[in-house]
Amino acid sequence: MSHKEYKTTNTATAPVSKLFNRIRAEVNKLIKDNEFEFHEHDIFEVDKVWLDKDELEKRYGLDSVDRYYGSISGTYVHDNSQKTLPLGKTPVMPLDTVVKRYPVVGEYVICINHMGRTYYKTIINWSNNPNNNIQVGASSNLVGSAVVQHTMYTNNKDHRVVMEANPGDTLIQGRYGNSINIGSENLTESSIKLVAGHNDSGKYDINKDKASIYIQEGGYVNVENPNDKYKKYPVVGSKVVINADEIVLNARKNLKLVAGNRTEVLGKEIELKHNKGGSIFTGETKELLDSKRDALKDQAIREIELCIEQLLLVANKAQEDYQRLKGLVDTLRSIPEISSQVVDTILGAEISLNSEKFNELSQRFNRIVAELPTIPPNDPVRLARVATELAQVLRDFTNFKELFRPNIKLGKPSE
Repeated sequence: MSHKEYKTTNTATAPVSKLFNRIRAEVNKLIKDNEFEFHEHDIFEVDKVWLDKDELEKRYGLDSVDRYYGSISGTYVHDNSQKTLPLGKTPVMPLDTVVKRYPVVGEYVICINHMGRTYYKTIINWSNNPNNNIQVGASSNLVGSAVVQHTMYTNNKDHRVVMEANPGDTLIQGRYGNSINIGSENLTESSIKLVAGHNDSGKYDINKDKASIYIQEGGYVNVENPNDKYKKYPVVGSKVVINADEIVLNARKNLKLVAGNRTEVLGKEIELKHNKGGSIFTGETKELLDSKRDALKDQAIREIELCIEQLLLVANKAQEDYQRLKGLVDTLRSIPEISSQVVDTILGAEISLNSEKFNELSQRFNRIVAELPTIPPNDPVRLARVATELAQVLRDFTNFKELFRPNIKLGKPSE
């Protein structure tokens, strides 16, 4: 929080008189009261970081777990007795709700008061060490032994490397040898570099860093690989380059790799596998899709023609439902893939129908037939689904016993 730091002034002069001395004392007091440095923020030494939800629940209650997660406790450096707000009863929360940078015990943060509550802002940069800036004891609250628990921050020298950058870059560097550089390539073209596991040189090197993703507008990146046939090659132009020991692309549904010109897969061993009953297709894209679509269409046509033939075996038809049945037959005839000879004989058959059940099946049929023209030619999966539904509807026409009633002749209206 803000405070005033008064300056000490010594003005030793020989005594003159009591009145003069009293005037001089008043003047010195006025000078002293106005000679100070005003500090809007105060430095706070961290002795606890609340990142354990079980601990938070025990200390502050279940309702405070999410509210105080990432908060800190500690002591003011300027005045050890000074309390945080409100009244030192709660830990100090981070000021920013979106970007949060958590300190470690022994580091110092800037604190500020707003609307009756103390918040902490950034970490004091004592040593310009991205891994840690521990300086225990400035508040006389911690002792040097408290640093022992932080050896994980100090043992790995790679984690202490300050990464090089260009003028104007935005660099986000983590404690554990990771960083994001949002800047430029050769000070001309846009570049984003994401790295986990820096090398110890302080320079970005996609071949020496453990795992990297480069997203760049232009320029080039030389990529090295242990494969004898592809040891080193430049990647130029607009690009996304990913380099690591293991790279996994995991799709819960579909995975598509599409290239405008060429797709290369190179390795000492290449495996293409499918589950039992699956397929692997090769060849030109159009021929593949046409072949798959035609096979599904032929299968659907055979299913439909079989169902129509089964309909013809029913001996009894309902005279009053003739027009509905004729409309169904006309719709079937309008589908180009179905042989017209197969449905022509339906009009001369005899059948007796349950109107309510017939209406239900007719609605299902009409919906499916209406969907058929909307299926794009490159979607054989959807075509197979719709064809299967159509075949099932036609099977239902023949399998429902309650659909048929006996002894009512159905012929053409003129007969």
